[in-house]
Amino acid sequence: MSEIEKYDLSIYEGTAWYYSRFRPKYPPSLVSLLRENFRLDGTGRLLDLGCGPGPVAIALAHLFEEGLAMDPDEGMRAEGERIARERGISNLEWRFGGSKDLSPALGQFRLVTMGNSFHWMDRARTLEALYDLVTDGGGIAVVGEGAPIDPPPMTPWRAAINAVVKRYVGDRPLPWENQGVRPADLHQTYIERSRFRDLISYSESFDVEWTIDSMIGNLYSMSFCSRRVLGDRVEAFERGIRAAILAVEPSGILKGEPPEFFAYMAWKR
Repeated sequence: MSEIEKYDLSIYEGTAWYYSRFRPKYPPSLVSLLRENFRLDGTGRLLDLGCGPGPVAIALAHLFEEGLAMDPDEGMRAEGERIARERGISNLEWRFGGSKDLSPALGQFRLVTMGNSFHWMDRARTLEALYDLVTDGGGIAVVGEGAPIDPPPMTPWRAAINAVVKRYVGDRPLPWENQGVRPADLHQTYIERSRFRDLISYSESFDVEWTIDSMIGNLYSMSFCSRRVLGDRVEAFERGIRAAILAVEPSGILKGEPPEFFAYMAWKR
């Protein structure tokens, strides 16, 4: 989620409740993939950098003695702490901070994860700072979900939603639109240039079925389309989204466009 070095720290204000409920969930393979590749066995420490409401830290907590979940957004950390408490997870510490706050004072970590947050950071500087915080034989995992590199054609319901969203937030590229990324800007390019070694890439498509309500909730989890950003236009926005979807998909059940789970893993050798 939200390291937010280049942007106003308030851009995710008010989104945590929607983020934890309406963002696509990581597939079960997240846990097995990291457990097997990093040989996690309940020992050592985890750092989840840009933790958001904790989907990665909470899923992995049982594989470590303790974990540190860091994010610069108070609402996100509070939501993560609430979820962890409800699930009886007590070995996670929730702390304010981001990549600019990395220092030896944080201690050593067997694994550092960054879930849907690495793109907010100064990636080269972050990797350099993390190298000294990772134990020998430990590593980093950049994970997230998004549109596949070669996505299927846009569905009519997605095109209808996009048209409404852009009327309210401006004609800007949206996260689920495949804009193409220069090789130099890829996460894996930054990792390959760092001191971390033996990069492994993994990807997996998974199905998500949306309803109109869950899609609206997902939109409210976005920094550019939050209820705070929309202000007094919220009710009109919702009416517009509902009408646009029902015009092309009367059932209100939205299928297709499977997102892709990705993971980039590398080690300190």
